Amino acid sequence: MTGGTALGVVVLLTALAVPGMLGHRAERTDARTVVCAGADGRPAAGCGLVGQSVYDSWQDRPLQRQLVASADSSVAPPPGIPALPRPGELILSPALKKLYDAPGNQTLRDRLPGRPSAVITPPGLLQPDELLAYIGVDRTPGAYVQHSAGYGPEAHGASGPAVVSQAGAIADTRKNTVTLVVGIIAVLTPVLLFLASCARLSAATRDRRLAALRLLGLTPRQTQVVNAGETAVVSALGVVLGLAVFEALLPATSSWTVAGYGWFSADLQPPLWQTALLLLAVPVLAVCVGAVAVRRATGVTRAARADALPKPLSPWRLVPLVLGAALSGYAALRPPPETGDPNTAMLLVTGAGLLLTFVGVATATALIARSIGVLLGRIARSIAVLLGARRLEVEATTATRVVTGLVLLVFAGTLGQSVFASVESRAGAESWARLMAPGVLQGPAATAGGLPVPESMLRGVPGVREVVPVRRLHTPLPDALQDAPAATAGAGDLPQTPVAMHSAVVLSCSGLASVIKQPPQDCQEGTAYWLPRPNGGTAPATTAPLTFTAPEQPGAAVTVAPPLLTLAVPDPYAVSDTSPLAADILLPPDTPGLSGVPAPVETYLVATDGKASTYEALNAAVARMDPSLTVSVPDIALEAQYQFPLFRALLVLGTLLTLAISFATIAVGSIDRAIERRREVTLQAVVGVPLPTMRRAQLVQILVPYGAGIALALALAVLAGRAYGRTGGTQGGIPLGSFAAIAGLAVLGAVVAGLSSLPALGRRVKAEFLHRE
Repeated sequence: MTGGTALGVVVLLTALAVPGMLGHRAERTDARTVVCAGADGRPAAGCGLVGQSVYDSWQDRPLQRQLVASADSSVAPPPGIPALPRPGELILSPALKKLYDAPGNQTLRDRLPGRPSAVITPPGLLQPDELLAYIGVDRTPGAYVQHSAGYGPEAHGASGPAVVSQAGAIADTRKNTVTLVVGIIAVLTPVLLFLASCARLSAATRDRRLAALRLLGLTPRQTQVVNAGETAVVSALGVVLGLAVFEALLPATSSWTVAGYGWFSADLQPPLWQTALLLLAVPVLAVCVGAVAVRRATGVTRAARADALPKPLSPWRLVPLVLGAALSGYAALRPPPETGDPNTAMLLVTGAGLLLTFVGVATATALIARSIGVLLGRIARSIAVLLGARRLEVEATTATRVVTGLVLLVFAGTLGQSVFASVESRAGAESWARLMAPGVLQGPAATAGGLPVPESMLRGVPGVREVVPVRRLHTPLPDALQDAPAATAGAGDLPQTPVAMHSAVVLSCSGLASVIKQPPQDCQEGTAYWLPRPNGGTAPATTAPLTFTAPEQPGAAVTVAPPLLTLAVPDPYAVSDTSPLAADILLPPDTPGLSGVPAPVETYLVATDGKASTYEALNAAVARMDPSLTVSVPDIALEAQYQFPLFRALLVLGTLLTLAISFATIAVGSIDRAIERRREVTLQAVVGVPLPTMRRAQLVQILVPYGAGIALALALAVLAGRAYGRTGGTQGGIPLGSFAAIAGLAVLGAVVAGLSSLPALGRRVKAEFLHRE
C-alpha cells in the first residue's frame, strides 16, 4: 500500500506541476514582449518598438532574434539582460552563445551581426536551451516611428495589435480547454483507480478481521475507526515517500524536453497550497475507499461469512453511459458550424457528453459483464466456462476493477487519435507540407526598407535548384466601388450586380511544376489557363477581354483574352486563396503586353535539395542584406503545425503513463486476488477440478469484462471523437491506421490481464489453507 500510494502521488504531483509550468512560461513571455505608445497615446503590444522579433530556426531548433533599435535609458530592459544592446552589440542566451562560439557555425554568425556583449540569465528565458538573441541595430527595419514604452504588455495595461490578434484564437482556446479537461481526467482516473486498489489490498482478509472485531464487542463506528486509522497511517507514509521521490527527481528534469518544449526545474514546483492539499487528499481518499468497502462487514457480521452473497449491482450504473452516449450522439449528428467557430452551448454539450461517457464506461462495464456471465451460465456446457460465468455473476465488480484502467486507456487513446485527426484535418488542406514540393522554401522579395532582394543572390547559394519569382496581377475595381468610401451617396448609387474580380499569377509551367507537390501533366508553355478552385467550381463563362493591373501600379494595365482551357491541377489547394500561388488564372511570362506592366515580385519560391545546410546558407545570405529577413517554411496554420509534434508527444506520453499505471493496477489486483482466493482455489482442487480447467475459468472471469469494456470503449470513443470533430468544424472520425495501434494495445492488455490472473492457480495451493481460513 505504501509503495503504490507513493507512485500515485508522484503522478498526481506531476499533473499539478504541468499547468504551473505553462503559467510560468506565459508570464516570462509577457514580460519580454515589447510595448510602445499606440496612435491614441495608450500603450499597445506588438507595434514594432523597442524591437522587432524575427522567428526562424537553426538545425530544427526555434531561433528568435529581437532587433533592438532603441538605446534610450528611460526604457527598462526586459528580464534577463542588464541593459538594451547598442548598435553592433549582441546579447545571447547561453545555448545560443555556445553555438555562436562553435568553429563550424559561420552561417549562424552571419545571421547575428555584432559582437557578443552579455548573456541572458534564466529570468529572460522560456527554457534552459532556448535560442534567443537581442541584436542592437541603428533602426528597427520597417517599424513605425512611435515612442518606446518598454516591455511587458500586462505590466503596462497594453492593448493593441498583438492583443486584438488573439481574439481569433478564442474558439481554438475553448476547444483546447475541452481537450485538456478530458485528457487530465483520462490520465488521473486510472491513477485514482490505482490508489483505490492499493487502499483495498487484502480486502477479504480485512473484512473477516473487522467482522471478528465486531464479534468481540466493538461497535460499527469503533470498527470503522480502527480501519480508518491503519489505512490513514499507511497511506500517509506513501504520501511522504512519493513527495520525497518527486523532489529528488525534480532537479534532473531541467534537461528534459517534450517535442522541443523544455522548462526550468523550479517551474515544475507546484504551489505550496496545492501540494499540501494533495498530501491531505490522498489519505482522505484512501480512508473513504476503505470505509465504503468495509461498511457491510462492519455493519453486519454475517457479511464476512464464506457463503455471504454480495449486494447485486444497481441498474443506475447505466445512467451516465446512456446520458453521455445521447449527448455525444446529438453533437455527432449536428452539421459542423458554417464558420468553423463552435458556439459555447455545443462545446458544453460535447464536453458533458465526453465526461459522462468516460464515467459511464467505468460504471457500466461491471453490470454488462455480470449480465454476460448470467447468460453464459444458462447456455454454457463447458465446466470451465460455467465456473468462470458463475464466479463472474457473483463478483463482477471485483473482476472488472482489475481491468477498468486498461478499458479507460483504450477509450482515451481512441478519443485522442480522433481529436488529433480532427486537428490535422482542419489545417491539413492548407498545410505548406501538403501544397508545396519537398525542399521548397519561401524567401523575401524586398527588404524592410523597400529595396528588392536580387534573385541572383538566392540562386548563388549551393543547393538551390530553382528560384521562382511570384508576380501577381488583378482586375481593377470599378470606379464606383473605388470612390465608395469617400462618396456621400447612399447604397442605391452602387452597382447592384456582383462584380467579377479575377487575379492572375505570372508563372511558367516549368516554374509551377518545380514548386508544387503534385504538378499538372498537361500544362503547355505559353498558354494561359483557368485554375481550378478547391470547391470544384467551373471556370467563369466569359468571352470579354480581361484587364489586369499590378497591385501598386494602377496606371499600367494589360488586356488579355480570357483563357480557353482549365488546367487540371491534382491538388486545387495548391492554387487556392491560402496558397502563395493564389490566383484563378495562370498567365505565361511571355504574354503580349505583360512586359509593360511593372509588377513587382511579391515573393520567391526557392526549390532546394532539402538539406539543412542549404536552409542555413539561404538564411545567412538574406540576413547579411537585412537582419530582419528570413527564408522559411511558412504555414497557413503555423501555430497548429507547431503544436502537432507536442500534441503527438503528449498523447504518446499520456498513453504510456496510463498504460504503466493500468498494468500496476493489474499487478496489485492480481497479487491481492492470489492471496484472497486461496481458500476457493483449494476447495476446487479438493473436489477434483483439474488445474487447466481452473485456469480457463479464471481467464473467462477476466476476459469477459475486459472484452465487453473494450468493445464499449471503442464504439463510444469513435462516437465521442466524431462529436468533437463536428463541434470543431470538421467531419470527425478516426484514421483507420490508428485502429491498428489501439487494437494492439487492447490485445496487449488482454494478454497481461489474463496472464497476471493465473499465478493464483499455481501448484503451491494446498488443502491446509482451508484449515488456516
